[in-house]
Amino acid sequence: MGGTSGSIPRSPEEITPEWLTSALREAGVLHGAKVTSVEAEGIGAGAGLFGQLARLRVAYNREEPGAPASLIAKLPTTHEGNREIGNLFQFYEREIRFYEDIAPSMQIRVPKCHVQIMDVEGDEYLMLLEDLAGATPGDEVAGCAVSTADIAIRHLAEHHATWWEHPSLASLEWMPYVNAPVHQSAQDSYQQAWEPYVEVFGEMLTPYVRDVGERLRTKIIDLLNAFEPSPRTIIHGDFRLDNLFFDHPDGSPIAAIDWQISSRGRGMFDVAYFIVSSLEPEVRRAHEERLVRMWYAIVTERGATGYSWDEAWLDYRKGVLYCNIYTVIGVGSMDAANERGLALQTAWVRRRSAAIEDLRCAEVLPE
Repeated sequence: MGGTSGSIPRSPEEITPEWLTSALREAGVLHGAKVTSVEAEGIGAGAGLFGQLARLRVAYNREEPGAPASLIAKLPTTHEGNREIGNLFQFYEREIRFYEDIAPSMQIRVPKCHVQIMDVEGDEYLMLLEDLAGATPGDEVAGCAVSTADIAIRHLAEHHATWWEHPSLASLEWMPYVNAPVHQSAQDSYQQAWEPYVEVFGEMLTPYVRDVGERLRTKIIDLLNAFEPSPRTIIHGDFRLDNLFFDHPDGSPIAAIDWQISSRGRGMFDVAYFIVSSLEPEVRRAHEERLVRMWYAIVTERGATGYSWDEAWLDYRKGVLYCNIYTVIGVGSMDAANERGLALQTAWVRRRSAAIEDLRCAEVLPE
């Protein structure tokens, strides 16, 4: 499963030169050189609700081709409530399996995973990833321009088309279907989070959006079931600006990180999630149908069949509705006790609530 001798670090600060030398050698990244120093710098404050992220600046005793000057260390969060949610949904195990089984054949760029360690019984996980610092990171709080949304949706469509009804989907037993029992537990989580959510953001909710939120409390499993039937592909599950990098020095226009929520289901889930999370309401209103039609044209041109435009647009509206579940659980259940975390969640409430009302999403609530 990828590993190294000795205990597994539980924080970036516990990664020592000796441990890192051993890990990189076992992974075949290092051969003769030794790590002489490791400097950990926390990154992503307020963005990574489920994990610890740090940039490791690495020095060696001598030069060696391919030895990375920096790495991204990703470990489970130390926040108890968030850690419970991460384990409940198997986020840590799922992402490591993604890098082992899927990443090598991805069409959309993902960072190289140099080291992955997983001890499910011991609840210990660690990944050392390629540092994408040379690229331009997306900023969920700021939102994005339409030109950036075009790039994201175009490459998302290429990814979905590659895995559209792919024969190997059935063999990915570690990757749940979008409506698997582990995801259905979101219904209980939502119900527990609803009142805390309303206490924090109730004044931002119109009567329409608040009514939809109330009615969603018993409809989440039914809504998930709508995204499970064929045609299926690999869904990212959290395809938004904070998980995207643009204009990498190697020429890649976009790279996607954080595949811990990946699942098997209908790709429109990702399309809706990106558009209503990343675009300000006035921009979304002007461009969302064009963006959805662009996605649909690409997957169709790449051979996707059995999926009409009317069905795709209906799935888009259902996906917008499901975004509210992420918002409520994220705000009501987890730690946002930092400035950026609060700004991020405020942006979610504003953008996603406006979309629910604009698209009259109450009409697509399951009966």
